Amino acid sequence: MYNYLKPISCGKSIPYDNPHAVSVSLPTIDDVVGYEEGDENIIEKMESGYPRFFRNRLVQRLVDYVQKKNELTEEYLILPLSSQKAYEILCKMIHIRLDFIPLLDCVFLKIKSDHYLLKTIHAYIRNTGLIMSSRKAEKILFDLGLITHIYKEEKKELFQANENIYEILSKAYRVNSDCIVLTNSGANALFAVCEAIIQKGILEGKNGVVQLGWLYLDTMEVIQKRSPNNYWQVDVYDLENLELWLKENHQNISLLVTEVVSNPKLDCVDVKKLYSICKRYKVKLLLDVTLITPFNLNVLEYCDIAVESLSKFACGNGDLLMGGIVSRDLKLLKEVKKYIIKPFVGEIERLGFQILQYQERIEKMSSSTQAVIDFFSNEPQIKQVLSVNSGKAYENYKKITCSNNIPALVSVVFNRRLSNYYDCLELAKGPSLGTEFTLVMPYVYLAHYDLLKTKEGQKYLEVNGLESEMLRISVGLEVVQDILVKFKKIFTYNC
Repeated sequence: MYNYLKPISCGKSIPYDNPHAVSVSLPTIDDVVGYEEGDENIIEKMESGYPRFFRNRLVQRLVDYVQKKNELTEEYLILPLSSQKAYEILCKMIHIRLDFIPLLDCVFLKIKSDHYLLKTIHAYIRNTGLIMSSRKAEKILFDLGLITHIYKEEKKELFQANENIYEILSKAYRVNSDCIVLTNSGANALFAVCEAIIQKGILEGKNGVVQLGWLYLDTMEVIQKRSPNNYWQVDVYDLENLELWLKENHQNISLLVTEVVSNPKLDCVDVKKLYSICKRYKVKLLLDVTLITPFNLNVLEYCDIAVESLSKFACGNGDLLMGGIVSRDLKLLKEVKKYIIKPFVGEIERLGFQILQYQERIEKMSSSTQAVIDFFSNEPQIKQVLSVNSGKAYENYKKITCSNNIPALVSVVFNRRLSNYYDCLELAKGPSLGTEFTLVMPYVYLAHYDLLKTKEGQKYLEVNGLESEMLRISVGLEVVQDILVKFKKIFTYNC
């Protein structure tokens, strides 16, 4: 994920030396626009990036070794997967048995140049979270004698790390450890749950999925791909019509997926009412609770099963990959486990240290976020502030939260072009959240640039309330006045 980026001048930053952290530096909108996976022009500007889109340097070194050792020409592309199980899942998804090279317990796909096939494979690997972690690549490189040492970082021994993770999550979710399953990424957690429920639903003649609200890119792609002809998107605040619709169509629906709260719009559903509707019509409710966290919601009172990206607030340093699945339905969890990829030992050891500050971290971030929201709400150069503190989101959030905290995320729309502000903003820039340092992202340009290319896509964004000039801000642990000073500067530049 992301490491600390020290802004030293307009749009520039210096990363620390942690090889597992992502040091994204996209200082201008021109750098961001047009970025696609594998774009060499952008890659040359970046040391590393979001793991599902950008290959870590340690993983790339391992790929180079495999390519050279097997004397493969440039007509072959090598794609690393985390395990043999990841390979089997991928082949099942795309209905093709792919050539591969085994190395220890990893798999390296060997694919001849085929643009359509490569694009399909890349998308499925990203959506299902089958990627290799940088710590696993580092361990293999070390075992092969290709590097001389393992990066030294604060962590816990495996046994103690597992104890810490399960103890803190069990207490936060109010369940026994048997109800918690760890995965190698948040993406894999969500995919595994969706796949288990969808496959069971198909056997029962229920092959439909409902998406409530605008969700994160990979979440939407996962459920759309697995149920392309029986997929519905419903407004997060229109539960009356949802109930009327389910009354007529519930026989065909196995799953409803939503986020609490949503990314990046900060919408919040009346999840208590939603769950009562789902139970009435026997539809499984899956909540992604990464943003609200289990410290702000009694999660399992309001859903059948929940997922969380532990790479975000639970980690806080943006330097590992892990996800979590939580449910009291042990029979369902047994089915879900068929599709999970277990986290690498090194990721567990690192999170075992970082998760100790999880609750304290989000409480401190919440306080700063409120100050940031207040600041933007009184700034004339801001056209719109999106947070859980406004409108229907606030009404619903008050109904369900079990704390006085709010998620440490806010999105804003300026009254001029985003580039006027973003290009000179002296804060870390990159597409993640939950880091202890403040991190900003031109959300639509990075996550949905393909939709901006067409009139139909632009209309789709407009209907769903996503303006292209939106800036998403993940509020960190800095002194809040230091954060606000950075924004005051860009408003001064644009007076």
